Amino acid sequence: MASKTGESSEAEALPRHRQILQESGPAVGRIAGINHLVMFTHDMNEGVRFYRDVLGMRVVRTQRFATTAKGLRSAAHHSTGAGARDEFDSSPIAVDITVRQVFFEMGNGELFSLYEAPTVSGRPDAPVSSVLWPSASKQRWSRPVQPQKLDHLSFDVRSHADVLWFRDHLLSQGIPVSEVSERRGVNNTHRFISSIYFSDPSGNPLEISSFDASDAAWQSYDFSDWFIDENPVSALLDGAPDDAHALAPHWVRKSAE
Repeated sequence: MASKTGESSEAEALPRHRQILQESGPAVGRIAGINHLVMFTHDMNEGVRFYRDVLGMRVVRTQRFATTAKGLRSAAHHSTGAGARDEFDSSPIAVDITVRQVFFEMGNGELFSLYEAPTVSGRPDAPVSSVLWPSASKQRWSRPVQPQKLDHLSFDVRSHADVLWFRDHLLSQGIPVSEVSERRGVNNTHRFISSIYFSDPSGNPLEISSFDASDAAWQSYDFSDWFIDENPVSALLDGAPDDAHALAPHWVRKSAE
């Protein structure tokens, strides 16, 4: 039996792999969200027209700078304390290129940004779950030699209806997009996100997803059901009490207020 906030009742004994230590340490609650994410584009004109005109994001900052210490301080307005100046000036792995950068505002004040650089590949690495994307996207990617620093990016929308709206909208713009993917499990009792998959003009793999937070069914959902890995790493279990109960995500609590 699950509580109104999605926490398991004390009478329910969970398997050990679902008794996860979810919060720990003095930083709990201090991270408020994502400030900004950065991806590459080989053509900033295409990038602007896609993220502003198709996905509806607002342009809030533009800049161009060299990636050297001098370039960052002068054009990008980075400042560094005197104690760290020597390290800032002498990175042995710095890439000396000049990039354009455009910041777009998403919801809740979070920012998304593009770098345009002359050496950006026209065939980016495929995401590890590339089977989820439409065939037109797969044809533009290279098979990755090793995992990369960013696999793919998923934008959040408020409702399942918004996911459906964006699918129709992208198709109307001639952008290949997958069918809607639902995480519901074989018996339709598991709940997670619904998603669509597509790519931007530079081939960056993208996703639009929704938890459909206003759905009242979340208020009685047992979120320990999300802990599916039956052999989790020890850091997830160490320190967790034997009667640990799953905490509902913050957005579930907010939607109930």
